[in-house]
Amino acid sequence: MKEGIHLKLSVYVLGAIIPLSLLGYYFAVNNESLFYIYEWLLLTLIIISILYSIRNIISIRNEQKWVAISTLAFLLQFSVFALFLGPLTHYLMFYLYYSFVIFSSGIYIVTIRKNNNYRIIPVIFMIITALFTIYLLFLHALWGNNLS
Repeated sequence: MKEGIHLKLSVYVLGAIIPLSLLGYYFAVNNESLFYIYEWLLLTLIIISILYSIRNIISIRNEQKWVAISTLAFLLQFSVFALFLGPLTHYLMFYLYYSFVIFSSGIYIVTIRKNNNYRIIPVIFMIITALFTIYLLFLHALWGNNLS
């Protein structure tokens, strides 16, 4: 019972990225000098989510542990995605991201097979992963092309 509450809380903390991104969009459009606040808040939220996921992996002893593992895999993949879009925009980051996608997709499939209660969480992670991957495949196809 207590594990379910911690897993839900972990997902809610992860879901806080959505309203925070709206704030980041507001700063980027209307007040760019405050955009660093969004960047630091996002970094803090991701670090808190990673630490909370590790705590859940250590403390949960049943099949719900896989939900915490899939949350951690998604956070690691999201971190590589954010690093690519931020300070580390290099060509080799595409392949690093693709390797994290393969790794996390395997974890999502294992989580769906082993967990009966929270199957929707890895499915949502798979959908978001697919959207991010389509975006990066598009960027990868355009990389180095002269579009003028």
